Amino acid sequence: MQVAPSTTTLLFTDIEGSTRLWEQEGERMSLALAAHDLLSRAAVEGNRGAIVKMTGDGMYAAFDDPLDAINATVMLEQSLADPAATNGIPFRVRYGLHLGVVERRDDDLFGSPVNRAARIMKAAHGSQVLLSQAVVDQISEELAAPISLRDLGGIRLRDVGAEHVYQLVHPALRSDFPALRALEATPNNLPLQVTSFIGRERELGEIKHHIARTRLLTLLGMGGLGKTRLSLQIASDALEEYPDGVWFVDLAPIKDPSLVANAAAQVVGVREEPGKPLAQTLCEHIKDHKLLFVVDNCEHLVAACASLATALLQGAPGVRIIATSREALRINGEQTYHVLPLAVPDRNAGVEALLRSEAVQLFTERAKAQKPNFELTDRDARAMAEICARLDGIPLALELAAARMRSLSIGEINTRLHDRFKLLTGGSRVALERQQTLRALVSWSYDLLQEREQMLLDRLSVFAGGFDLEAAEAVCGTEPLDPDDVIDLLSSLVEKSLVMHDHGESASRYGLLETIREFAREHLTRRYDMLGTVRDFAKERLVDRDDVAATAGRHCNYYLDVAKTAREKLLGLEQAQWIGRLEIELDNLRTAIALALAGGVEPVIAVKFEVALMRFRILRGYSSEARNNVRKSLTLAGIVEPNAARAHALYVGGVLATNQSDHVEAAKMLLECLEIRRGLEAPRESAATLSTLATLYLQQDDIARARECEEEAIEIFRELGDQVGEAIGLQTLGEISIRQTDYSGAQDLFEQCLVISQSARHQELESECERSLGDLALIAGNLPAAHARFARSLKVCKDAEDKRGAAIALWRLGKSDLAGGDLEPARERLGTALRALQGFEMNAETLDCLEDYARFLLLDGRAEDAVRIAASAAAVRDMLALPRSSRAEADAPLDLQSARATLGDAAFDQAWEAGRRWSLAEAIDSALASTADASVAA
Repeated sequence: MQVAPSTTTLLFTDIEGSTRLWEQEGERMSLALAAHDLLSRAAVEGNRGAIVKMTGDGMYAAFDDPLDAINATVMLEQSLADPAATNGIPFRVRYGLHLGVVERRDDDLFGSPVNRAARIMKAAHGSQVLLSQAVVDQISEELAAPISLRDLGGIRLRDVGAEHVYQLVHPALRSDFPALRALEATPNNLPLQVTSFIGRERELGEIKHHIARTRLLTLLGMGGLGKTRLSLQIASDALEEYPDGVWFVDLAPIKDPSLVANAAAQVVGVREEPGKPLAQTLCEHIKDHKLLFVVDNCEHLVAACASLATALLQGAPGVRIIATSREALRINGEQTYHVLPLAVPDRNAGVEALLRSEAVQLFTERAKAQKPNFELTDRDARAMAEICARLDGIPLALELAAARMRSLSIGEINTRLHDRFKLLTGGSRVALERQQTLRALVSWSYDLLQEREQMLLDRLSVFAGGFDLEAAEAVCGTEPLDPDDVIDLLSSLVEKSLVMHDHGESASRYGLLETIREFAREHLTRRYDMLGTVRDFAKERLVDRDDVAATAGRHCNYYLDVAKTAREKLLGLEQAQWIGRLEIELDNLRTAIALALAGGVEPVIAVKFEVALMRFRILRGYSSEARNNVRKSLTLAGIVEPNAARAHALYVGGVLATNQSDHVEAAKMLLECLEIRRGLEAPRESAATLSTLATLYLQQDDIARARECEEEAIEIFRELGDQVGEAIGLQTLGEISIRQTDYSGAQDLFEQCLVISQSARHQELESECERSLGDLALIAGNLPAAHARFARSLKVCKDAEDKRGAAIALWRLGKSDLAGGDLEPARERLGTALRALQGFEMNAETLDCLEDYARFLLLDGRAEDAVRIAASAAAVRDMLALPRSSRAEADAPLDLQSARATLGDAAFDQAWEAGRRWSLAEAIDSALASTADASVAA
């Protein structure tokens, strides 16, 4: 027998570790479980609930009132608190509560809420009570002391998607628990979905079948069909199958094909190596990994995506790819799958038949977000069927239409669609016409906006990767709009689902769906190409015909101001905050720089951006991207001549090249820069260039030229009263003194630098001084002092969000551990630092750290591994022309001699030759894998 669906609160319970208890307790467990069942029934039925099923080591129950379910849960947990109640066996029961519409058939319940309640329970720990958002929404106003809730945030539940969960807090219940079980162990960056996944059961099954048999599956279809959501659901369900991770690569904000490989590499933490394509480095890094890439929005970068996919398929046999695109990549090994619109119901279907349609289910679910009490009735059945038909079952179209339920009825929505989209009444359509269908829908939603809302939406299309209110006001709040108008207009666009809103911890963030953004951008371009016959001509001309260029220019100028402000803030105590701000705005910064490089604004603005962002690029590992931009800028009109702009570009390029130990390009750029700046009689800029040259020469062990350049720089800085510049020079002179074994002189120089850096609140320089003083203590054998200095350096870096400095400080801590014979902390710190330095592409430091790791391996009894690593480092040094410094060279002979003595000549030579064939990435992977395996074995 089947009756109408009803809203029910479900309670699922499960005894944690019941299998183990059966093995340990035998017959006693049977008696204890019988007592548990009696207590469960008493708690449920004593609070007006009904047991649906006892599950062997738990039960699930149903309640009409969610408060009754909560009271039953508290009562049961209190009853189980005394082990005597369960035959002396302590039971730790986990609980999950969810509320929804279920179907009752015979003596059981069916429907999505049943599955979700069970998954919520499985996410809990023993004695922990988890509630879904649906339950909380119902009880939040009725909940009273001593019961309260703890917000645990969003989690992803296997097979059923995302859920926002809360923990029940009560004085009689345990309150502290580890992280929820539903937080997958598999590494991934899949975005948490905040709405339910509706339908697509057939597609899910077919796609899972295909992806198990092919390594590249491309989901094809026009925009708005839900390809992204479908791919994310598949990826979420497959997490357990890919131990090395499931990684989402969103190409929507990217316009430059050269950044496609960067986007994929960035999500797995791979950085490019000098002289090697990034795709090759990525493949080498993951060639033995089993992972899944979801590469989304490929259509505007098809050639670059095809190239990357080919490289991954050929170079990384354990990698699978799901791509979404409007056209196939057309490469060997590709399997395509066409994502079609949702099936639409018959126009004459009744309510019961309509509710079985996935298109209607999606519309209904999203409509309830706007109007919670919405229920489909017989009166609206015909209009509902026509809406789904006219929208061709396109998910995005249905969601946009459902968003109008706040202000329109089903019948009114249907009427507007009929008036506006006669195209939708036809039969089958070719691809281009289907694309126009979505455009027609977006146009309909757009036409419902007031003129000022339309104008704001058009202008918002210049943003990439989101924006905040301040940016929207500055970029879009110009005639005929006003900055003060933007907040109300923006709020209206959010309510109408044309702008997405993310409530951040400190500030709200907004963004456009890519389809909406493209439509608005196109409309911005042609906004005033056709003048109306009714409106006054002068009014139409209030906005320039080329409003897209003007808006893009304001966008560029706004983010240039952000970058300039950040440059100053990164020198003080707000460094961490502003690093976070720049990371969030990286897509907008890239868009603005691209505009300048393409000639959309003055080319010199591209240089100004890189000058302002130089410190950020170094601290966060974006040096290669910045160097590419600098190279492009040096070829532009107005920058090819020897002027101040060119000198700035050369200086930034030289600093970044020095940071990555690219000595040839660094020297070329810095020497030309110095020549220009001397000719321009720019003393401060000349001193900065001299100081950077000193660092470069020091890296090359050219002590005489390093000292000559730095002393001249310091003299200029002192004449100008530039204490920070002077302190940087003192730091370099201290490093020179160490190379010359003048440790007393170095100590004095570093201490002078530290005083100035602390006074100026220059955190990067402060951390470097602490690190250098730690080096001196390490040389002197004062390990406690060295460790304290390195720890202080690390703390300063972490407080400032300086990842580069933190990696170096951690490396030094590992060195001090090694010197003291503390091998386990040395392994951990050196390994973490090695990966970080590799990611920053700091080749000299990476090689030094790798050689320290080889010393650790030797001390840990792995002489053969140590020799191979040392040999690889030596080979890479030869290839990159990065000889070991005179200071570091003193350690090498002793290490190698010790290894040779341990292994014998033949084994040593064999290991050395094997290691020399490795790349740097292979050596690092091998070094860390060998110790990881040993750690697991131990």
